[in-house]
Amino acid sequence: MNNPNGEKLKFHIGSGFVAELSDEDIKYFSERRITKAEPVTLVFFSEKNDGNYEKIGFVEFDLRVINKNAYITFYVTPQYRGKGIGKLMLRKALEFAFKELNLHRITAEVYEYNERSLRLLESLGFKKEGILREAKYHDGRYWDIIVMGLMKEDWKDSEEFRR
Repeated sequence: MNNPNGEKLKFHIGSGFVAELSDEDIKYFSERRITKAEPVTLVFFSEKNDGNYEKIGFVEFDLRVINKNAYITFYVTPQYRGKGIGKLMLRKALEFAFKELNLHRITAEVYEYNERSLRLLESLGFKKEGILREAKYHDGRYWDIIVMGLMKEDWKDSEEFRR
């Protein structure tokens, strides 16, 4: 792309590599910027007897605005695991995502060794949609990543929604 002085615009990429940007490149990067929003993070706290708050965990949605999609990430602090807190957090977060953010679908990528998360997502209506074979290296070996999805329509029809 030429500027008013007739010089080509340059774009710095990574470690010293410079590329010329065409008009199409500029348009692509501009459109990408407006179609990808900042992540939405919901942080959950528990009120203690002394009036202070302790962080329980978080749920984050990495939004794809144009398609009304998001990738979900969640974490429950160790002392709150196995008590149904994660399910409650995700239930509230999914309600927010589908009702307030008006998302159409939510995607999760879960390492195959994380059986607890796989069961939790399945219990909330997520369906296994694919496998990224040996895409994660952990503890001296490669593991699959399970791709799971939940559509707004399926969530609205689920028992979880009616609770």
